[in-house]
Amino acid sequence: MRVAKVLAVGLLLTASAGSAALALDPASDQPTSDQQSTSGQSNSTDSATQPAAAPAAGSQETAPEHQPAADAAKPVPDASTAAQAPAAPATDSAAAPESKPAAEAPASEAKAPEAPAITDKPTDTAVSAPAAETPAPAADTAAAQQPTIVADDRLLYLPMEDYIQNNAKKALSGTDAADRDALAKFYHDRMGATLWVDKHGFTPEAKSLISALQGADDWGLRSADFKIPDLKANADGGFNPDDLMAAEARLSLEAMEYARDAHGDRISDPSAQLGTYIDRKPVLLDRKTVIDDLAAAPDKAAYLTSLNPQQEQFRRLREKLLALRASEKAEEALKIPSGPNMKPGQSDPAIAILRKRLKVTVPPVKADGSPADENYYDNALADAVKAYKEQKGIRPASFWITNVLRNSLNAGNGVTTDRLVANMEEWRWMPADLGNYYVMVNIPEFKFRVVSNGQVIHEERIVSGRPDAQSPIFSETMKTVVIKPRWNVPDSIKIKELLPGLRSGYDSLRRQGLVMEYNGRKVDPRNVDWSRTDIRNFHVYQPPGGGNALGVVKFLFPNKHAVYLHDTPSKSLFNEPVRAFSHGCMRVRNPVSLAELILDKDKGWDKEKVDDLVKNGPEENEIALDHPIPVHVTYFTAWVDDNGDVQTFNDIYGHEKRITLALAGKWNQIVKADEKKVSPEDIPNEGWRNDGFASLFGDDDEYDSRGRRKKHNGGLGSFFKQVFGGF
Repeated sequence: MRVAKVLAVGLLLTASAGSAALALDPASDQPTSDQQSTSGQSNSTDSATQPAAAPAAGSQETAPEHQPAADAAKPVPDASTAAQAPAAPATDSAAAPESKPAAEAPASEAKAPEAPAITDKPTDTAVSAPAAETPAPAADTAAAQQPTIVADDRLLYLPMEDYIQNNAKKALSGTDAADRDALAKFYHDRMGATLWVDKHGFTPEAKSLISALQGADDWGLRSADFKIPDLKANADGGFNPDDLMAAEARLSLEAMEYARDAHGDRISDPSAQLGTYIDRKPVLLDRKTVIDDLAAAPDKAAYLTSLNPQQEQFRRLREKLLALRASEKAEEALKIPSGPNMKPGQSDPAIAILRKRLKVTVPPVKADGSPADENYYDNALADAVKAYKEQKGIRPASFWITNVLRNSLNAGNGVTTDRLVANMEEWRWMPADLGNYYVMVNIPEFKFRVVSNGQVIHEERIVSGRPDAQSPIFSETMKTVVIKPRWNVPDSIKIKELLPGLRSGYDSLRRQGLVMEYNGRKVDPRNVDWSRTDIRNFHVYQPPGGGNALGVVKFLFPNKHAVYLHDTPSKSLFNEPVRAFSHGCMRVRNPVSLAELILDKDKGWDKEKVDDLVKNGPEENEIALDHPIPVHVTYFTAWVDDNGDVQTFNDIYGHEKRITLALAGKWNQIVKADEKKVSPEDIPNEGWRNDGFASLFGDDDEYDSRGRRKKHNGGLGSFFKQVFGGF
């Protein structure tokens, strides 16, 4: 019966241009000026039987139960006489105490003001009810505590739950099923009270929401992904209930999709969709929380945009995106057209463009005193051309204007909207809280940073994994610092680099100082039949020492990829511009400095104590951190520095390209990057050298086609030292 009455009110509100719903006005506890003619009316019904007042527009409260018609028809005393009348006697005269003036009544005996009556019949008048049991002197005080009822024609109750459920495969096809389920429950709980539409069409809240959806491009999303309903009035100026329900449901669903996209759901499972080297997963907000918070938010657009990442780098990338889009047309006009080589003293319209690109002003007059000409290639511009070539490494760094110079200038600094958007998308997958103190490793940059309270306090170069043995992208927690570590050879290297030599009878372990154990006992690998034995069952390690592949310290943050940060004896590789040489772990230049920083932070140890442990401490000294440190291994090819300049880095693993293709919907063009899983079966007994790994051991003639060693030239030792000098 209650639902039927609510629906009846909704239909009346839709059909009647002059009707209005009643709601509490929280801004005032007195009737407004246009309500004074009726503000004296009150209802004498006992407050225990009064229904709750109707919720204000946009409220999440359920629709009120209406007062029965019999109660609504009772006579209402006039307020002008109510103020002078004595208090009404208590219903139970035997139990009721003598009435006291409001000013003298103790708090324990104070009575809440009665709720006003609301009839089933819509009305344009406001109704208030003074306290029935308050003596005349306190009437004004009681009235001041009374909530005011104001007319509100925006409340609209529609069967939204039924509409959403009935149109899952029709008008709402293509929307997210979990979004629809959450939304149906949301409207069920509020008995169909709408958020975005009333009998006049879109509400101001809807227009705020629409502005956020239409501005999605400014946040690295795509406004075209959100379908804005076209709500049109009928010829008489009214709106069809079905159209109102369609618009209401669509706007709510598009808002929920924006919330998911802002948290990275456009690529919902990067590991499965792009490759297992990207070990990230978007963390989506609870759908009920999203729609509840959106309904309560005073500024719908501000709420939606606040769901985008809040990290400083994301904000900086967004600013660069906005600036780049604003300047794209201007930059297009400054592209230098192809043409013949030119030298100083020549004139050409392209010279004027080149002058603007290199920011060389036109001199007042030429060297010979003739009028200035922006198309003339003078000496000042020639000096700027040569300096640019030297900066960019263009050879020869001469004064000639060539197509190589033109292409370099037209390419800009590698900043494109696609690159910025791809990097912004990666921030959506990052933890919302990076930590107050953390380590961030950026693979394309070949650097790591230690960040404390948002400030970089230490940074250094790294060597990362090769493109065929990539360093994975993930976040974990550093728990242990190991000084003077062993290097435990992983299964992949046992199989690919050690097993072929062992099968051929060559003891590759002894030469490199490796030790093999089985169940804790040392084993001579020459006494094992490697054609029938699984090498993964053996523990192979390199003891601590000057040539140890891990150097003097490693930093462990346990993860399924079995990678970590560590020292290396191969120091020369840190001088290379592209430092992708390892098997996946990240080698650190000056790792003792990092150990000093971390152990000072965690344990208060000074530099002298850490240095003493490195020189004189025990081997395999595992130091557990009292306060584990977040480690974020990232893949950002664009980074905005503190000066506001965009630094760009090569897409060495192709992840940026994969993200860009995915965001463009070109899933069939993505070549996934999956971690290699190896087993002894990966290396056949015959022709194992054809797998592409044999060249890592040295010259091509080191082993024959059956894996037999022909000669030894130190290739394996060079491999250990230079290439895998650490995993």
